[in-house]
Amino acid sequence: MLKYRIYVKILSLILVGLVMGAFIYIYIYSKSYPIPIFHRVSLDAKMRFIRDLNDKERFDTIIIGSSIGLNNIQGIVLEESSEKVKNVINISALGLKMTQLEQLLKLTSLFPNAKRLIHSAQFEDFSKTPLFKESDIDFAKNYIDLGKNTISLRYSIYTFKHLVEFAKHHWEWQKEHIPNNTNFCLAFDRTGSVPLHIYGEDINQRRYHKPPPLLQGEENFLALERSAKLLKDKGIQFYFIVEPYRQPMLDEHKDLSAVMDKFSKRTEAILMRNGGKFIDLHKKMHLSDDYFVDREHLNNKGSVLTAKEIGIFIDDSE
Repeated sequence: MLKYRIYVKILSLILVGLVMGAFIYIYIYSKSYPIPIFHRVSLDAKMRFIRDLNDKERFDTIIIGSSIGLNNIQGIVLEESSEKVKNVINISALGLKMTQLEQLLKLTSLFPNAKRLIHSAQFEDFSKTPLFKESDIDFAKNYIDLGKNTISLRYSIYTFKHLVEFAKHHWEWQKEHIPNNTNFCLAFDRTGSVPLHIYGEDINQRRYHKPPPLLQGEENFLALERSAKLLKDKGIQFYFIVEPYRQPMLDEHKDLSAVMDKFSKRTEAILMRNGGKFIDLHKKMHLSDDYFVDREHLNNKGSVLTAKEIGIFIDDSE
């Protein structure tokens, strides 16, 4: 009986030690690594990036979008090439659809002096129509309010409940999300953009040559309409940018070309009737394959060109 009690006591102490060790691990590393608020590492990383920004009042220009927003506009180049744009914050994240971007517009209140919002898009962002829980948006805003390299007991306990997910992303971080020669890079520049250095053998051939699904979700266009009206009411100038696409793919797949053309015309009509600004960079720039890492994402050379073109467009518009 005595040996049994000693065994139970030792086992209990080991379990308590493991729990305490795990909690200490969470508390230390959640200060500098993304916690699973949305359970999407790209968006969670962007929330951590925004949390750690100093002087959020200085930003006058917001870039929003999916990876098309994250990769296809270099915020630093936009600042340097425009007389009107002074400080850019890019809040884009991988894989976001228009219905989700509408929800994320609540985050614009974190930047009280924003004068303009640039939505960098392509028709694939209007396919599916997923939604976040509204409670997750509020949870993220409160997390951001914690301030740079700060975590609270509330968020530590929350992260502890998702220990396996947090540890997995932490373990993979340096290998999966820091190299800028992959589409999963989350090495943000000081504005939150991610220029891609993907060339040669690093190019994903499937994404480069295979056309995407062409289905367009009607709710996405309704979300764009609501977003345009909301920004107009807030006094924030809305710029909608249709990004370049690989022309050889459009030439090969006429149905793809038709969908993209219809998308451009429909989004332009929405922006025009709600006081927004619209530009189709695919039609304007005619970029060659030298600037693409796949069918729609630009490499660092291409994203310099689009940023400069957008800077000119903003200066001419304002």
